[in-house]
Amino acid sequence: MSSPLKIGLIGSRGQLGQELVRRFSEPDLAPGVDLRTLDRPLFDVTDRAALSELSGAGFDVVINTSAYNAVDAAETAVRECFELNAFAPLFLARACREGGTALLHVSTDYVMSGGIHEEEQIPYPEEAPTRPLSVYGLSKAAGERLVLEAWERSWIVRTCGLYGGSGSGQKGGNFVTTMVRLAREGKPLRVVSDQRVGPTAARDLARGIARLVTEPLPFGLWHLTNGGNVSWYEFARTIFDLTGLSPDLTPVPLSVYRPVAPRSPFSVLSNEKAHRAGIVLPSVESALEDFLRRAGLIPS
Repeated sequence: MSSPLKIGLIGSRGQLGQELVRRFSEPDLAPGVDLRTLDRPLFDVTDRAALSELSGAGFDVVINTSAYNAVDAAETAVRECFELNAFAPLFLARACREGGTALLHVSTDYVMSGGIHEEEQIPYPEEAPTRPLSVYGLSKAAGERLVLEAWERSWIVRTCGLYGGSGSGQKGGNFVTTMVRLAREGKPLRVVSDQRVGPTAARDLARGIARLVTEPLPFGLWHLTNGGNVSWYEFARTIFDLTGLSPDLTPVPLSVYRPVAPRSPFSVLSNEKAHRAGIVLPSVESALEDFLRRAGLIPS
């Protein structure tokens, strides 16, 4: 019988981290996993001393889900954003290299700027050049490049519109739970109608990541999102159709919404590489319905 895979998980209390903990504890997963969570205050990914100890911890794989993801706040919190999204991953990759440990680092669709210069809106493959529009996107693109250049045994997993559990602590929730809460409070809702994305359930992303590291699949860039794409307005309409809520919902263009950090009108990621490897995540619509049902927001 083979030994269990020793995995260190950074950020186990986040949306994705919680789902990875659940997935790695499920009995159907082969090979077995010996999971250790690496979270503050005992472990700080920005602490060089903690990272130096990591290289001798004997992990087969380290998964980094930590990030500075307050997108609008990042426009002024540049130092803090780059420390967590670019420099910490670089030092983490170096520590993994010293220990001979594979690394999986999670990134984002915000590294793309589709729709600004292109007439056609075609989902981005992994080899498409990055062109971030915001400080957050620039920090994540920098982190990707630094990790890949520092350690050849690294996976970079880009995803989009992540939602799950109680939501992101930095953002105060996720899009789905926020929409439901505001609708129940009777608040009028203005949601962007001309920004196309591929919202992704953390549960599905965790299952895709588990496949990458346990099979294992080749190192490098991977896109993992739920299938298809929608505008945020279409996604909100689907949430309310499924939950039976009828809020005052108005579509607005990005030009009117005008967030602090610029958003790409099209940042849909192609999943063709993952599909060729046998990783097929559910569609946006079915993933949303599953999440709402498990969250008790629609009847089981």
